[in-house]
Amino acid sequence: MAYSMVDVSGMSGVSLSELGQYAETGLLNPAFVGQDEDIYYEKPELLRLQQILFCKEVGMEEEEIRPMLRDNPRDMIRIMQQHRIEMLEKALHLHGLIQTLDKTISYLRGEQELNEDELYAGFSNKGRHRLLNEATSDHATKNFSEQMQTEGNQKYNAISSSAKQATSLSEGQEMKSKEDFLDSQAKIDRIHLDLQSAIENGLQPGSSEVQQIIGRHLEWIKDYYTPTAEIYRDLGNLYVEHKNFRQMYDGYHPKLAEFLRDGMMIKAEQELS
Repeated sequence: MAYSMVDVSGMSGVSLSELGQYAETGLLNPAFVGQDEDIYYEKPELLRLQQILFCKEVGMEEEEIRPMLRDNPRDMIRIMQQHRIEMLEKALHLHGLIQTLDKTISYLRGEQELNEDELYAGFSNKGRHRLLNEATSDHATKNFSEQMQTEGNQKYNAISSSAKQATSLSEGQEMKSKEDFLDSQAKIDRIHLDLQSAIENGLQPGSSEVQQIIGRHLEWIKDYYTPTAEIYRDLGNLYVEHKNFRQMYDGYHPKLAEFLRDGMMIKAEQELS
């Protein structure tokens, strides 16, 4: 099916002038020009436009975009997967800032204390994201609650949840009290310790005992947002892929990140699909 330039502009949000510029520079050529002299696009051009928008979304300049564009489906999948990881990391960063906002608001309301270094957790202007405390593995379990208060809880990484929490903040949603915050950290610490014990006892991620623990993890996540199966799976993958999460989970057990991810995959399939 062919779509006019006006149709494509309406569905993509890209202005007519931008589409015209893309055509002039060869970044996005139309499929054909109709008898009415209007420009028309078909599915391959729509996919190419999506690639362009993804590149711009992750901050690429226009001259950097052209080499990234691919027509081969396999190459497109590889590029899209790269965009996906970049966007997940961006969402992780946004959650760090949201947590800093939460704690600052709670401090201003007199609900919890706020250390000076906590004021800047999540900011990247110094070229470094302090997402989790850089404690050694031996102290990671002992200092877990302190880590989460100091650096901000980064576990709610999903693009849709980031938008949801930001919107809730703008609407003046009540922040959790200090007691609720500490209770939440104690719950997730207990979950991680129980998973650690399950690994040491030789249990499998799909066992009923482990799935019960994973169910508690899912309920903990739901205190902040309601994940889809895809988001919950993405979160599990991020626990394994992101070095800051791996550092924290390794403090409990070297296999905990993969163990938790595998359990989350099963839970997502059984309860969220």
